Amino acid sequence: MKTQRRFFAKHAKSSAIVLSLSIHALLLVGAVTFVAIRVLIPEDPGFVGVEVDHNTPLIKPLPQLKPLIRTTRLLPRLEPIRIKAVNPKVASLIIPTIATISAPLGVDGLEAAEPIPFNMGSDLKFLGNMTQQGDKVVFLVHAGPATTSGQEHQQSPRSRMTFYTIRTRLNELVDELPCYTLFNVAFYWAGHTTPMSPKMLIATKENKQRMLDWGSTLNPLEATDTYGSSFNPAFRQSLAELKWPECIEEGLPKFGPKWYYNYTCGPEIAEFYKGARNGFENWARALCFAMEQKPDTIFILCTGYVIGNDDPGMMAASYKKMVRKIYGPDKKRYPTVNVVVLNKVGSDVQSAYKNRDKFLPITSAFRGKSGIIKNIKDVMTEEELDKLDYLD
Repeated sequence: MKTQRRFFAKHAKSSAIVLSLSIHALLLVGAVTFVAIRVLIPEDPGFVGVEVDHNTPLIKPLPQLKPLIRTTRLLPRLEPIRIKAVNPKVASLIIPTIATISAPLGVDGLEAAEPIPFNMGSDLKFLGNMTQQGDKVVFLVHAGPATTSGQEHQQSPRSRMTFYTIRTRLNELVDELPCYTLFNVAFYWAGHTTPMSPKMLIATKENKQRMLDWGSTLNPLEATDTYGSSFNPAFRQSLAELKWPECIEEGLPKFGPKWYYNYTCGPEIAEFYKGARNGFENWARALCFAMEQKPDTIFILCTGYVIGNDDPGMMAASYKKMVRKIYGPDKKRYPTVNVVVLNKVGSDVQSAYKNRDKFLPITSAFRGKSGIIKNIKDVMTEEELDKLDYLD
C-alpha cells in the first residue's frame, strides 16, 4: 500500500524558495523600522531684545552696619621741625689698615696715618740719575771708606763731602715721599748692614724726621773715622753678638748712626749663596735685607762690584731663587733692583762703567735700571759746590 506523500515533500524546492523569501522580507521590514542612533536637534530659540533701565544699579548696596562701640579718632599733633644749617666739609680718605700691604716683619708708624690721594705709584728720582716708580721702597747706601776718602785713601773734610752730598740727597728724597709710601733705609759696608728699622715705615712726618735723626751723625765732615772700617774690636764683637732684630743704642761710635740694627742672613737666606766666600757680603748682604722687606722698588748706591770673584750671573740666579721663595711664583710682584755706581775720587771713569756692567745680570733679571755718577759734583747744589771750594 503506497503511502501518500505530504504537500511539502512533493514541492520541497518550491517550499524552500518561499521560506527564504519570507525570512528576507522579515529582515527588510526589521531593518527599515530599527533605529540605531537617534539624533535630537533642538529648536533654535532665536534672539529676543530686552530693554534695560541704565539708571538701575547693577549691584544692590549693602545696608550700613552701626558700630557696637563708638570710638573717637585722635589725630597726632604735629610739632614744627627746626633744621640747623650745617656748613659741609670736604672729607678726606684715611686708610688705617695699610698694614695689609706691609712687609713680613710688619709696618711701623701706623698710628700717624694721614689722608692719601688716589694717584698711587710715585715717581722716585734717585740721586738725580734715574727715575723709578714704587710705593714700597728700600734704599741701600754704601757708607764705607770709598765714600769718605780722596786720592791715595786720604781723609779730609773735602773728601768727606762725597758722603755728605749722598746723605743730603737721600734725606731730600725721603722727605718728598708721599704719606702713603712705605720705606726703609740701610747703610752698609763690607761686613755690616745697618738698617734704620727692622721693618718698613710709613712715610709720615715723624718717621721722616726719625730717619734724619738716625743718620745725622754718620761720617761727619770734621771727623777722620768712617762707618765700618773704623769700628774698634770691642764694638765689632758687640755687633757680632747682636741677634737680629735686637738693637744697640748705647756705647756707639760718634761717627756712626744713632742706633744699630745689625742685619745678618738667616739660614733660609744664606742657603742661596753659591759663591767662594763665606756668604753674602757688602751690597749683596744689604740686598738680602731689602728682599726680605718685600718692597716693590730697591735702590743701591755702591762704589763697585767688589764681591771677590763671584760671577754676576751666579749672583743673579741666587737672587731669583731667593725672591721666588719670599714673594712666591708671581713674577709681577717681584721688586725692581736699580743700581747707581759712584765713581771713586781720583779713579778712571771707565772703572765705574765696568762695575756698572757687572750688575747688568741682576738689574735685567729684576727689570731694573743702572747708571753711574762720574763725579760727585754732578749731584751737588750750588751751595755745596761753594762749600767744597772753601774746605781743605
